[in-house]
Amino acid sequence: MKKTKIASTGTTEIQLGLKRTTKTKAAMATAFLTAFAMAGGAQMALADPVANALDASLGALNGAGVGKFNLDARLRYESFDLDSSPDVDRDGSSIRVRYGYTTPTFNGFSAMVEGETLNAVFNDGNDIHPLDDLGDGTDLNQLWIQYANDAFGNVKVGRQLYTLDDHRFIGHVGWRQNIQTFDAVTAGFTAIDGLDVRGFYIDAQNSVTGDYLKHDSYGLNGSFSFDDWLKLTGFGYQIEGDEDGGANAAISNDTYGVRATGAIGAGAAKISYALSYANQEDNSGSPSGADFDADYYAADLSAGIAGATFGAGLEILEPDFRTPLATLHKFHGFADALLPITGFQQGLEDYYIYGGYNLGNGLSFKVIYHWYDPEDDAAGFDGGDELDLVAKYQFSKHANILAKYGNYDSDGGVGPSGTQGAFDKEMWTVEVNVKY
Repeated sequence: MKKTKIASTGTTEIQLGLKRTTKTKAAMATAFLTAFAMAGGAQMALADPVANALDASLGALNGAGVGKFNLDARLRYESFDLDSSPDVDRDGSSIRVRYGYTTPTFNGFSAMVEGETLNAVFNDGNDIHPLDDLGDGTDLNQLWIQYANDAFGNVKVGRQLYTLDDHRFIGHVGWRQNIQTFDAVTAGFTAIDGLDVRGFYIDAQNSVTGDYLKHDSYGLNGSFSFDDWLKLTGFGYQIEGDEDGGANAAISNDTYGVRATGAIGAGAAKISYALSYANQEDNSGSPSGADFDADYYAADLSAGIAGATFGAGLEILEPDFRTPLATLHKFHGFADALLPITGFQQGLEDYYIYGGYNLGNGLSFKVIYHWYDPEDDAAGFDGGDELDLVAKYQFSKHANILAKYGNYDSDGGVGPSGTQGAFDKEMWTVEVNVKY
């Protein structure tokens, strides 16, 4: 099931920067909300009749007892300028459609097949985001068979989506148009009330750039829920890229960690928290000469009341700590300015605050502000800061409009291993999603 449409780029560091403009962040935030409102009205007018027609046809098929058909379509406009040498300007639209079928369950067994097609629309491929341009075309996205038993758990074999916990170590990178999948064997054990044990073996990673990257990776993740106030998780992952020291060998690492999450009622409010710690070392799959022993710390505390949420948190990655299979877009800002697959040369400290509000009638928004510093501050650099905005309008059961804005202002202090610094970057995204 190897993807053949594009040659592997291995673990090339992903850093996309943007030329700064003279507009202030406050002005850009206002523009963001205006653009969201205008795009929302236009795209809703296009998506609503399509959603109604699909609701009728797919609803009839799925109600016939012949299995389940799924459809997931996303029309996206995205814009940024890469301030590098040479400059790369991107300003374009793309459409991604996933279409699949899951069989009915027979004596615990079921199977699924899913395709994915990604193409530029209204412009050329070199106008859309570089990662989406690399991942364009048609893929076999999922093909698996599963045995599931309500009393014990499940085993799944084949190409599949797979995530663990908050996607910090194992994720699907669903923000990009071409989602990440794994050729893997995964299993879950749930026979004991409150206990959830998951294990995996990954033979290959199908990345967002369309690369087929060989693996010999495995891991175990076990959690126990005491009650709403405490869920404890322990995990160990041995990630190995090419055994022959090939293109993705640099991702190799052994990681062991713990995580605690929970929520507590406080009158009309709900207090939620998440705490994580992990230690990571190089392993036998690492390139010759690799030698690292790094820690990771994370904490998040939030309060929700009457539709509003406020919170703050931090993430600390010591130099060379790497999470190559994570959903990186979820961490360190929407601008995606800080995405080193093999870790930060001087580590990273990310402190952030956020606030959000659900206005009702399907409309919600969130604002996040990050401050960055190198974890190893020997050079005396400041890591910069970032303002992020996201707004969503769920205008029907199966369709929504989403807009995101990220504005990263660097100061040269954080970057991938072997380099120093990061680009200023500003990114806009507006999209309409239809999902069944």
